[in-house]
Amino acid sequence: MTGRGAGSGMPDVVPPMLPSQGDLADGERGGDWAVEFAWAGFRCVAYVRPGHVRLLSSTARSVTRSFPELAVLGERVRGSGMVLDGVVVALDDAGRPSRRPLMRRTSTVAPSASLRARVPVGFVVTDLLWLDGRPLLRRPYAERRRLLEGLAIAGEPVLVPPSHPASEAGFVMEAAERYGLDGLHLKRVDAAYKAGRRTRDWLRVPLRRARPVVVGGWMPAERNRPGRVGALLLGIPESPPGPGEPLGPLRYVGRVGIGSGPARREIGELLRTLNARISPFVADGPGAVPEAVAEDARWLVPRLVGQAEYQGWTRGAHLRLPVWRGIVRPGDVGPEEWAGTPWGREGAAQADDGAEVWGPGRRSERIRPPQEHRRPTPAPAAPEPPALRAVPPEPAALAPAAPASSINRSLEQHFVYNAFNTIAALMRTDPGQARELLLGFADLSRTADRVGTPEIPLADELDAVRAYLAIEKARFGRRLEASVTIEDGLRPDDLAVAPLRVLVLVRETVQQHIEPRPEGGEITVHTAPDGAGGAEVVVTDRGHGETRLRVPAPAACTG
Repeated sequence: MTGRGAGSGMPDVVPPMLPSQGDLADGERGGDWAVEFAWAGFRCVAYVRPGHVRLLSSTARSVTRSFPELAVLGERVRGSGMVLDGVVVALDDAGRPSRRPLMRRTSTVAPSASLRARVPVGFVVTDLLWLDGRPLLRRPYAERRRLLEGLAIAGEPVLVPPSHPASEAGFVMEAAERYGLDGLHLKRVDAAYKAGRRTRDWLRVPLRRARPVVVGGWMPAERNRPGRVGALLLGIPESPPGPGEPLGPLRYVGRVGIGSGPARREIGELLRTLNARISPFVADGPGAVPEAVAEDARWLVPRLVGQAEYQGWTRGAHLRLPVWRGIVRPGDVGPEEWAGTPWGREGAAQADDGAEVWGPGRRSERIRPPQEHRRPTPAPAAPEPPALRAVPPEPAALAPAAPASSINRSLEQHFVYNAFNTIAALMRTDPGQARELLLGFADLSRTADRVGTPEIPLADELDAVRAYLAIEKARFGRRLEASVTIEDGLRPDDLAVAPLRVLVLVRETVQQHIEPRPEGGEITVHTAPDGAGGAEVVVTDRGHGETRLRVPAPAACTG
């Protein structure tokens, strides 16, 4: 730590503390720990005085001009000033922190207004280091966290995310996986802030999953040594195979190295018995082997099954950072273990193995109050949804909804921040409901991530609507009543709709009609058979109007 700002009682620089690598078991080896999401973004320390904000990177480089949105902190400061540790984030269309859009902002010293509008950023505050002239570095994390939550600085574009006790680590991991994050943080609640040091009091825990894969080919280690195995080409059967059924055709999910020594020799001997002249992978669309890989690939009969560990899926539907864990007997793999694949994302394009990660899905009840390979051809555009029919003016019809290709096809930053700030507040008063809302939000994000897929089951869409309304109900309190009902005899699993198509209508009703009214209102979402094998979804702003959406019968659905 260096110097003090003149007359501010605030340091010029507090070098940020750095986490060590760890795993969840470390939280069970003594001491009390907190577990939190690891937010992908740009590490930043904010020095805030009334009307003035200075932002420094982890290397003490000024980035204040790069993120003018965060000047709002100067309007929310308490006392003479505060120093906040946190992460600048940009969200993707599914409402997840993503480095890809953030790079457009970090590469610009002074972003234009249009860039700020296209790629808004926010600040996820993770620690409080200085407050009203008082250093807090020696205070335990639990106290710093309590003081941070008491500042009431949360609100777009500032997020103070939930913090959970270590006893809830399993739940937090599940929520993070559903949300599509790649890590968690463990923090000792009795630990001081060790400025500029890497410490075991703060651990970053990468999220890794394991699943069966089929070896459909391999790549030579070097072109001048074509017989030496360098990497295995992994695939997953197009549909889960039954006992004794063939494992192909496969969809390509990436490649993995196998190290050296006995493991390489064992694999090499097996591969020689499985040589094939024809690729076992699909030739087109998602799951096709990229041309650059296929050029040097050696194909195999798809009989060899192994276990791979990985950190989620890329947008191109490849395993992210896979690790080979050995061979398994095909008969030991149950049909359910082949599940959890991303093939619902038919609109996904091919991507490099290191591309953006996405994460890996509840039915009618009242929303509860706060508690030979070619390059793949582009996927066909989704069919235009049927036009909405305005209800006759008894009561007055709402304004027609925007088409599903509008901005409503994403989860806007303000909703994401409102959701997390609401959940964080509930962690102090109703942790059970906070946990339920967190899982619901993660599932909602997953549905948003399917935009680009022509259709999803109507049941999944309605689950996303429930999750959204539960979060808004928690935020609005008594100002919002909401229900989602399905008429008896209708099977929404058998019908399909464009992702977020119903949610568009619901969000517009809440945000454009109910929220501006001081008294709030009541929204109902009712789905009933339309008499022609399809369904009609009626979104009603009670006493003010309604909008209807027709969901065609399966025979009329394209795709």
